[in-house]
Amino acid sequence: MTLARNHFHKHSAKAAAESAAEFGTMQEQTFYELQLAQLNNDRHRLKQIQSLEAKIQLKHALVPTYLPYVEGIIEANKPVQDVVFMTILVWCIDIADYAKAIEMAEFALRHKMVMPDRFERSTATLVVEEIANGFLKKLKTNADIDLPILWHLEKLLENEDIPKEALDMPDQVRAKLLVALAKGEIKEINVAIDANAGEIDDQLPEWIWHHAQHAKTRLERAIELDDRCNGKQDLKSLTSLLKKLPVPSEEVQPTQQAEPLLNTNGTQVVDDQGSLAYKTT
Repeated sequence: MTLARNHFHKHSAKAAAESAAEFGTMQEQTFYELQLAQLNNDRHRLKQIQSLEAKIQLKHALVPTYLPYVEGIIEANKPVQDVVFMTILVWCIDIADYAKAIEMAEFALRHKMVMPDRFERSTATLVVEEIANGFLKKLKTNADIDLPILWHLEKLLENEDIPKEALDMPDQVRAKLLVALAKGEIKEINVAIDANAGEIDDQLPEWIWHHAQHAKTRLERAIELDDRCNGKQDLKSLTSLLKKLPVPSEEVQPTQQAEPLLNTNGTQVVDDQGSLAYKTT
């Protein structure tokens, strides 16, 4: 798609969303109807393919053609329901373009946009569950993961600009995200320990201790939400590891001041060398 065509699609999508906001629906917006017709054609193409891998390859080719439209909708910043936008959001997750998916999800949740009926889940539930599933699948291999994506998703669920009801989801789904985050942090910890010749000593970077603490907290919360979240063994291993990890200097609590030894008259005891004496601990 040329730059000129990209610009035209973005501008047309923005104009359609602005007009739809005035009349309450994207239906009968000419450019939206054209995009919807194209989407239906592309969905038909996908249905003709049995291989999941081949479907993903086709979506990799199709998604960029819709992104100018998506940008136009985001720029218009209007609360209108849009099947095209929401479908491309799902396709971005399918092709593992999680950064774009989270950007679109933030917009959709803020404007209370809902998933088309065929997806059978709320926007927040689908986005969190599918991205967490993608990471959990990757974490079973030696593949690299982009952990900041999960941190970004976690922050999205704490965004005060999004209505709380839009972020409602089953406890099991929220637990799945927490487990994925914890497992991702544990993987980074293990990589750092391996880079330190497998030694757990003061040569390890201090962020490891913090990662371990955050991961432990997330696993504990995940188990509270869903006792079958597959985080119990990780929590057990992590608890054991934390006992071995050196605590960062800023986290070490100051030693309690020793209590002085007193004479019966209340004065402090002085030893044979003339120094003040303290109780032993």
